[in-house]
Amino acid sequence: MFSINNKLFRDLLLVILGVLGAGWFFLQYPALHPFNNLEIEYSREEIIAKSDSTFQSWQFQSNDFLSNIELTSSAGVLDSLQKKWENKEFDRWLERTDNPLKSLLFRWEIQKYDSESANERLASFGMSPAGEVVSFNISDELVRNQRPFNRLAVREVFREQVDELTRSLEDSLITGLIDYQHLNTGAESDSKVLQIISQLRELRGAQADEAYTMKNIWSLTDFYLERTVWKHFDLQKDSVDLLDEGGFQFARAYLSYSDSVSDINSNIEIDVLPAGSLKSISVDMQPELSESDKSGEILKTISFMAILLFAIWLLVIFYLRIKARALDTKPAMVIAVVAGFIVPGFTVLQFIQSLGVFRGMVGTAEIINSLMALAIFGAISAVGFFVLTAVSDSITRQYWPEKLKAWDLIRRGIFNNKPVGWVIIRALSIGGILIGIWIIILHAIPSLYLTSTVEMVSDSYAISSIANLLLSVLWALLLVVPVFLILANQILGLGGRKWLIPLTSAVIFALLDGSPVDLNPWYLEAISNFMVGFALGWFYLKFDFLAIALGFLIFLNLLMSAEGWLIKNSPDANVFYLFVFLVMGLIVLATYFVIKGTDREKLPEYVPAYIEDQAKEQRLQQELSIARVVQQTFLPAQIHRLPGIDIAGTCIPAQETGGDYYDMIQLGESRTAIAIGDVSGKGIRAAFYMTFTKGVLHSLSAIILSPVELLNQLNRLFNENATRGTFISMIYGILEADKRQFTFARAGHNPMLVVRKNGDTEWLQPKGIGVGMAKDDSFIKSTEEYVLKLKEGDAIILYTDGITEMLNSGNKFYGEERLERLVKGVRQASSAKILEIIIDDVNEFKGLAKQHDDMTLVIIKADASVNQ
Repeated sequence: MFSINNKLFRDLLLVILGVLGAGWFFLQYPALHPFNNLEIEYSREEIIAKSDSTFQSWQFQSNDFLSNIELTSSAGVLDSLQKKWENKEFDRWLERTDNPLKSLLFRWEIQKYDSESANERLASFGMSPAGEVVSFNISDELVRNQRPFNRLAVREVFREQVDELTRSLEDSLITGLIDYQHLNTGAESDSKVLQIISQLRELRGAQADEAYTMKNIWSLTDFYLERTVWKHFDLQKDSVDLLDEGGFQFARAYLSYSDSVSDINSNIEIDVLPAGSLKSISVDMQPELSESDKSGEILKTISFMAILLFAIWLLVIFYLRIKARALDTKPAMVIAVVAGFIVPGFTVLQFIQSLGVFRGMVGTAEIINSLMALAIFGAISAVGFFVLTAVSDSITRQYWPEKLKAWDLIRRGIFNNKPVGWVIIRALSIGGILIGIWIIILHAIPSLYLTSTVEMVSDSYAISSIANLLLSVLWALLLVVPVFLILANQILGLGGRKWLIPLTSAVIFALLDGSPVDLNPWYLEAISNFMVGFALGWFYLKFDFLAIALGFLIFLNLLMSAEGWLIKNSPDANVFYLFVFLVMGLIVLATYFVIKGTDREKLPEYVPAYIEDQAKEQRLQQELSIARVVQQTFLPAQIHRLPGIDIAGTCIPAQETGGDYYDMIQLGESRTAIAIGDVSGKGIRAAFYMTFTKGVLHSLSAIILSPVELLNQLNRLFNENATRGTFISMIYGILEADKRQFTFARAGHNPMLVVRKNGDTEWLQPKGIGVGMAKDDSFIKSTEEYVLKLKEGDAIILYTDGITEMLNSGNKFYGEERLERLVKGVRQASSAKILEIIIDDVNEFKGLAKQHDDMTLVIIKADASVNQ
């Protein structure tokens, strides 16, 4: 009871800390984020419409543009301010109502492309969140093709310089200005127009007209500044250059603005065409933080090398565990299939987003190529995740299988149970605690700040909420699975202390940058990631892996969806809304599972198929070992010594049990029955028939003295009991020491080798067929009995085909000729020595090749100690 209450108190404390951590994050994060005061007043579609309207109001010809839009920031400037000030002072500066620079720090970047050629950019706009133009540019190609002019701008500039500016005079003036603009000097123009053009042409050489012409250029510049965000700035006019580039002439005005509080200096360049059109507005803001930190680059290189080495090590482990048949392929296959869709899924969403921009510009060939690339990418991802999941599952089940309890339940579709409910509750709490730790670190170190680069999910992906979820799931899997299910459990398996797991997790998170938000400077970011990784590793010691993985996923989504609620009218609002919906759904499910779900005691245990197979194999190996021991007892424990006869024998099965057999049955002081046989097939089945044969021989050998008749009775009994197609090759005979005579019959066995003392050899192969291959009298009619007389020093070699048909790595047989030559050379040795030499020679011939058949050998030699 105390244990239950203690566990409940721990979980309740975890929930409280998780709620506090998440609450602290939502309260403090806005004050620490550079986007906190950003308010987007117009949607993407409205901004595009405003840019089109502005383009037309400046009297450019209306094209069917393809527009690409994304939200950007002056990240270098913002980062320099954050580095200069602490978070509170930076936030106060952003909140100032009289701060016009806020309209420059964030902007929409709109790129407009030709509807017939998506590779050709015609114009670009930079527009503030309030919809005012910040920057502008048109391509040289558009100027050459459209020969643009702005009647309203010309009228404003020349109204005070030309009396009675009639429509016809205005037309003439514009025509002349366009000709001048495009270096066309052959046009006929009104005398007043020629006079104005002359003044413009003589700008560089006519000092008297310089002030007059400069006034025109500054008037034209002011005309456009009043229609952009720059009307809110007290700009300093610096200088003007007349330029001749791209086949036309234009004037470039230089302006500047300085902010005494932030020390930000803005340099503005405005290019205006003589016919009144605006060519470009560009701005450069300083200071802009641009640090080249070699230490950070070294850290990235180390991270890449670590990932590469881990991948190689993972493949080696995968190979070894496949070889050991210690992989559960079913769950790995499920994850592989899911990953095969998840990984290319966000790529598909990115592709769909690009199709929305360049609609009609992507042909069938491009779509087919993209689909093929996605298929290959998906297949590679599936294989990678199969390897990762299979190895992680195998290692965890070997060293810490308790960590996969909840995952096993979910994988088998057993959702409605209390353990899964508590896992979800703990995961939500862990996510809240992790984000609380992260925000405390960010708040506690004033010099640590968030980078100001805008990375809206909706800028890159269609259905941004789904894309963000896919990205966070992938991120969590690729980081948490290798760190905990593989490395942490491998540390545990190698005898490491458990405290090494949080430390290892912390180092890897710091090395690989485990947070989706970029912080500066890099070494403080590494400290932040170290602390988050350590906390997650500590949680792994206490809770189920699924709680850790889901908790880290909650942590990732809290950061990745923050722009959805931090920025007013954010394009990523749906990303945050989906995350909130998922969290609420998890809370409801967890509550239901805990209240209504099945208790842990009533849930079935999961045992992977390969573990069951290993258990079966272990039992089988034990049974085979026992069978081998039993079978070895069936072979002669000691050889009956006959006067004047030296006998040695051995049987080496190819597997745990075999079908080869040899025996020596004592029939008196000077007689012994000798048998050698080979049952067709191998393993348990052959060993069973070998045992059967031994029983028959021992039963009949003392009764039936004729080898042929005994084999005939064995054949009858074998046919009655053995399955069809099974047979035995055998030599059975009676050795009489006093006569030095061996009377035998051959039932289809290998020929017998006889080596005389003088070195002469002969192969004895009397007629005979295998036991079990014929019925009735046909067996005894096909088998003959043979009497062999031995002299002093003569030797008989009885063997099975495992000797002569031994294969080496070159796929060559040992052969009878090699056996004959070998025995002739060692015929003077004892039977035991001859047997040892033959076995050693066969093994040397075999080399590293596998023994595929049982080897049985019996040596009989006439000894000189007995007189004839």
